[in-house]
Formats: sequence, structure tokens, C-alpha cells
Amino acid sequence: MNMEKKDVRVTLLMSPADIDALDAWRADRRIWSRSEAIRSLIILGMAAPNDSASPKPRK
Repeated sequence: MNMEKKDVRVTLLMSPADIDALDAWRADRRIWSRSEAIRSLIILGMAAPNDSASPKPRK
């Protein structure tokens, strides 16, 4: 876990469906906070190969 001081606030708007998906994802991984889950997803996204880093269109 990164213990660096977290003192920069970023405002993010999400749909209720995206929040539900985020909450389900973090519950599966036992991540306590939405902020930590979002940070984890950002790190995973940045580490992904370029061809898979682009969001897939929703249906």
C-alpha cells in the first residue's frame, strides 16, 4: 500500500450504475474506501498494455 500523503482532491462525477459497479468491485477485493478502489483502478489502467487501456464502448 502506498503511504504517500494524499492531499490533492480530484472531483469525479459517475453514474449510479458506475458507482454500483465500483462498489461491487471493491467489495470483491475487500477494499474499504471508494477512493482507494479508484486509485487501485487507475494504477491498474496505467499498467495495462496500450491496446487494452482504452475504455470499451458500453452497450
